[in-house]
Amino acid sequence: MAKILLVRTRSEKYDHPYGAPPLGLLYLASVLRQNNTHEVKILDMRADLLAPEDVVREFLLFRPDIFGISGFTVERGMLHRVAQSIKEKRPDCPVIVGGPHANACLQDVLDDPHVDCAILGEGERTFPELVEALLPGGKGLDVIKGIAFRNNGNIVKTQPREFIQNLDELPFPSWDLVDLKKYYMLPRFMPFAPKSGIPYMLIMTSRGCPFLCTFCHDVLGKRFRARSAENVFAEMETLNRRYGIVDFELIDDCFNLDKKRVHKLCELIIDSGLKFELSFPSGLRGDLLDEETLKKMRRAGAKLICYAPETGSPRLQKVIKKKMNLAKLQEVISMTVKLGIHTHGFFMLGFPTETKEDLEHTLRFIHETKLHTGDFFIVNVFPGTVMYEQTKEMGKNLPETYEDIDYHDAKYNLSEVTTEELLAYQRKFFMTFYFNPARMWRIFTTSPLIKKKYLLYYFKVFINRAIFRKREG
Repeated sequence: MAKILLVRTRSEKYDHPYGAPPLGLLYLASVLRQNNTHEVKILDMRADLLAPEDVVREFLLFRPDIFGISGFTVERGMLHRVAQSIKEKRPDCPVIVGGPHANACLQDVLDDPHVDCAILGEGERTFPELVEALLPGGKGLDVIKGIAFRNNGNIVKTQPREFIQNLDELPFPSWDLVDLKKYYMLPRFMPFAPKSGIPYMLIMTSRGCPFLCTFCHDVLGKRFRARSAENVFAEMETLNRRYGIVDFELIDDCFNLDKKRVHKLCELIIDSGLKFELSFPSGLRGDLLDEETLKKMRRAGAKLICYAPETGSPRLQKVIKKKMNLAKLQEVISMTVKLGIHTHGFFMLGFPTETKEDLEHTLRFIHETKLHTGDFFIVNVFPGTVMYEQTKEMGKNLPETYEDIDYHDAKYNLSEVTTEELLAYQRKFFMTFYFNPARMWRIFTTSPLIKKKYLLYYFKVFINRAIFRKREG
């Protein structure tokens, strides 16, 4: 049996706790703990705003055999600081890095002498094998699929790990390893959710997305793999029974690709009589939905759906390979609003080759749409994406440092308009969208998320996004 400490790193840009339960680490912990195989502890630096010295203190108290850390590219600075801090205290303890940054920027991860190995792709099958290999008497690393490590100064990547086809085989996440109540008081992944203290949980019902959007990473593959409706409902029931949770955020890449599965899950919830509330903050392909499916989702408890047109330009839809049917999406948005579901939209401006004409197309789209709320981001280009390579070939400015990559504050411009024009359009998008009298009335009278006791909070959010281009949490 090994003792394993898993850490979810954080961004250095925030000065307050944030984040949702670290679902990836909770799944990994469950696999490692099966049959009492290993002892696992989880630290989430986001939830407690931990510094590297705090992690070291917990590390020395727990005395793990293996140290694992996961994070996004925007958190890579803290990731490296933590790895260095651990190695300075215990040079003999293997430091393993997984998650989005390890997959997108492997060179950056393994250029760090304080990192011993990186896990590529899904970790639930790879990490347990790696743990066994690292324990006394273990086999060599080169026979383990899905990892990368240094050998005589060179990066060695082993054969790719096959994706898990039957996701029902995975145990439910180890929710007991974190203080769930702490997350109830933090800013949520769901847009416009105040710090309400209401119990909730993230749920992953599928992995993989067959669409080819150029700005997306390909960590979980392009083949859609789904848990059965029965398995997902069993997880919801367990969370309800064990923790009293009725509020769920479904965070798939493409939840509704299998229409029959969506209908089955909704029917299981409806027939159970349990009054769940469902939010879809990401991962719904809007132009694949229909009225029948939306009605079932509403009866099952859907209260928020986010759609991601990204751009209202038909030309750009082809360029970025999103290929969204914009006319169909507008119809679906109207149906969603009519059913009493809070409907949020995600847009990006500043794509490579984007012109004023493209921006005007998006402006018309947001003027006509019935969306309750929306976000308008400047495009960030991430290493490991098709767009990153395309941008490099075009000779456009790329981020000078990893710290320049930010979901809410891009420090470069990939489009064909000037930076001043791009920022002016961003403000115009917000103003056109939020200061539309019909929309303002709809937000405060028909949105199930807008509660009177939070009116001051929502007003602050709207002003921040419309005028100061700021997003909370």
